[in-house]
Amino acid sequence: MKRGVRDRLRAALGACMLALACGAPPAAGEDALRVVLTPRSVPFSYIGEDGELAGFNVDMAKAICAELGRRCALDTLAFPEIIPAVASGRYDLGVANFLRTPEREREVAFTVPYWRSTSVFVGKAGRRVGAVEELLRDTPVCAIGSSGQLRFLIERAGTHVANVRAMPSNQDVLDALQSGECPVALLPTMQVLPFLQSARGQGLAFLAAPLAESGLGGTVHMVVRPGDPELREAIDRALQRLIASGVHERAARRYFPFSIL
Repeated sequence: MKRGVRDRLRAALGACMLALACGAPPAAGEDALRVVLTPRSVPFSYIGEDGELAGFNVDMAKAICAELGRRCALDTLAFPEIIPAVASGRYDLGVANFLRTPEREREVAFTVPYWRSTSVFVGKAGRRVGAVEELLRDTPVCAIGSSGQLRFLIERAGTHVANVRAMPSNQDVLDALQSGECPVALLPTMQVLPFLQSARGQGLAFLAAPLAESGLGGTVHMVVRPGDPELREAIDRALQRLIASGVHERAARRYFPFSIL
């Protein structure tokens, strides 16, 4: 076989293998799936050194698009803005680690779970957290705006609600922890673990055992624009296939040292 023919066959075979690994290519003329993520939530979604979005949620969004045979149109917003933007129909899918609550269910549709979450208090190593109400009497505590962690703190702050500080993103809270602006923060465990394992997180630690009650943990979902049950069902089927085939687990292991389902 001539070398040129052999090279073309190899290229064709490589393209076929990629298609099998990543799902069917987008159909001609198929509309893009409009996906919104947070830009500062390492290791879930963040802007890499090359200026491109990276992270577990980005990988999962792209895998869903491949399963659906649609092109991904990725965009970013601060966490508090994502559910309103999906609810308005500006985006089809929001991938930002949402716990399912009755309030949110009135605005958007939820997919099947794709990982499980807990929350944890973080601060300088050696400090201990007891009763939350006592902590908030004299200590500012930060959390991501519009999050379940923020709501939990506000509900327990009483007259000391001024000590509850809302910030736009996970990374903003971590930056404030590092600088000392926030002595203590309440964050999703999986979003703070990589930070504590990095050089920037030296001197900081979990201050108590992870929490799952009172809306601080449970199954984590993506959100879908309301009024389109067919889209939600298609995304659910895609997620279930990705989990069953092992694609989800392999993606998770690139960022976490253990299973997150």
